[in-house]
Amino acid sequence: MKQRLLSILLAACLAASLCACGRTEEAASSAASAQASSAASAEAESAGAAVSAAEDASAPEESAAAPADESGEEAAQTATLYVGTSGTFKEYPVEYEGELTPVFLISRLSELTGWNLDLSDEVTSGKGGMTVSFAETSALVVGPPDPQTPDFYVYDSRQLVLTILDSVQHTLQYNFVDPELGDPSTLDIYFTLDGEAIVVPDSGETIDPYAPYQSLS
Repeated sequence: MKQRLLSILLAACLAASLCACGRTEEAASSAASAQASSAASAEAESAGAAVSAAEDASAPEESAAAPADESGEEAAQTATLYVGTSGTFKEYPVEYEGELTPVFLISRLSELTGWNLDLSDEVTSGKGGMTVSFAETSALVVGPPDPQTPDFYVYDSRQLVLTILDSVQHTLQYNFVDPELGDPSTLDIYFTLDGEAIVVPDSGETIDPYAPYQSLS
C-alpha cells in the first residue's frame, strides 16, 4: 500500500515538474519575441531618422543653388551717347548687356537722332584705332530725315555730316577709353564712305579714309 502511495506521489511530482518546465519555455519564448520586436522597431526608427537626416542635409544645397542661378544673370550696364559738334556735346545714357561694341553705339545714335547711320562693313579695331565705313544709304549721302527730330535739327547737309562724324567719334572714344585711365582722344577714328573718302556737301572738303579724323566744325 505504501509503495502504491509513493508511486502516486512520484507521478504527481513528475507531472508538476513537466508543467513548470512548459511554463518556463513559454515565458522564455515570449521574452525572446518581445526582444526581437523591440529590436526591429528600433532599427526601423533608426532607418527613418537616417533618411530624414539625409533629406534635411540635401535641402540647404538646393536652396543655396537658387541664388547662384540668379547671380549668373548679367546686370545691365550704362554707356553714354554724345551728340553734337566739337565742344558742344550733349550726353544721353543708354543701357546694354554683355559686351559693348561700336556697332551697338552707332545703332543707338541712329535710333536717338533719326539719322540713317547704315554701315557698309563691320567696324574694325586694332592698334591703329577704329575704322567706320558708312554705306551709300546713310544720311551722309541721302541727308536728314523728313521730318527731322526737333532735338537734333540741322540746317544743311554740311552741318549734318560734321555733326554725325563728330558725334560718332566722340561716342566711340569716350566709351572705349576711360578718361580716368587715359586720354580718349588718343583713340584714332577713321571714317570712310563705302571704303572711299567722304566728300562734305556744299564745301568741297574731304575726309581722308587713311588719316585719323580731325573735326572740321
